[in-house]
Amino acid sequence: MWAARPILAAACTLYMAAVLGVEINGFVELAAPAFGPPDAPGAVLLITPFLVCFGGPFALVASLLLVLPTVSAARWAGTRFTGHDAWWWVPVIASVVAAAGTAALGTAWRPGPGPSALVWLTGATLLTAAALVARRTALRGGRVRHVLGWGAVAAVAVFAIGTGVFATGLVPEYRPPRVDAAVLSGSWTDGEGGTLRLAADGTAHAEGLTDHAEAYKDDAEPTAAKYRCSGRGTWSYEAGDPTTWDQRVRIRIKDCHGLGEPYGWRIGGTPDRLELGSEYGEPDAPDWYALTRR
Repeated sequence: MWAARPILAAACTLYMAAVLGVEINGFVELAAPAFGPPDAPGAVLLITPFLVCFGGPFALVASLLLVLPTVSAARWAGTRFTGHDAWWWVPVIASVVAAAGTAALGTAWRPGPGPSALVWLTGATLLTAAALVARRTALRGGRVRHVLGWGAVAAVAVFAIGTGVFATGLVPEYRPPRVDAAVLSGSWTDGEGGTLRLAADGTAHAEGLTDHAEAYKDDAEPTAAKYRCSGRGTWSYEAGDPTTWDQRVRIRIKDCHGLGEPYGWRIGGTPDRLELGSEYGEPDAPDWYALTRR
């Protein structure tokens, strides 16, 4: 079981599953509300060979620390409880291992029941698939080329199906709603006690907003009172033609220098639930401080 071929076959399975996951997530992001346009899902097909440099080592480590022990535990359980090695012990053990991992993550991040169930199901599925491939490789020989070949076919198929779904309009691609200054006037909240009032005459009033940009610069928790700001100022709306992605709301509050600067607040959400988003963090993978209409 602990030979090179089963280890490599399991690692290739995990790697191709990660490629498919990134690709599918890219299509999901096309339809999900956001403050900025997502990357094209097809880009993963072009950079897949380069991902080996980063994903390959992680897949090998996971193969050694998770997949092979799962197969060994499944063999032990089958021999111990049924008297023979049976493949269906693999998903049983994988489900237990995934549950333990989900519980550990839940203790640290507390994601909630829905996300926790999704994490458990995803982990159990990936671990089961990789463990079954490793088990089969150990019993019958090479599977590496089959895994890579069928994984590449699956990646192309996902790209073709996803492209067709969006091209035909079966699933609409998300675009921020077109707004104007009159629509934006009113009260906004961050859901954590902070509020923003945009008046029709162009004045703005902030109360307890969080300056995430300043907190990020200081590498500090944004919940600290020093990063809460209040004050009065002005605001304006920029249509940003030709696409709704380019719309901006410029808000200038004297004591809230980091809010929305230098890029302005972006429009997000849906027509019946508008959102304003202020970017902070890494430029290539920003986080967003979001306000919603009250």
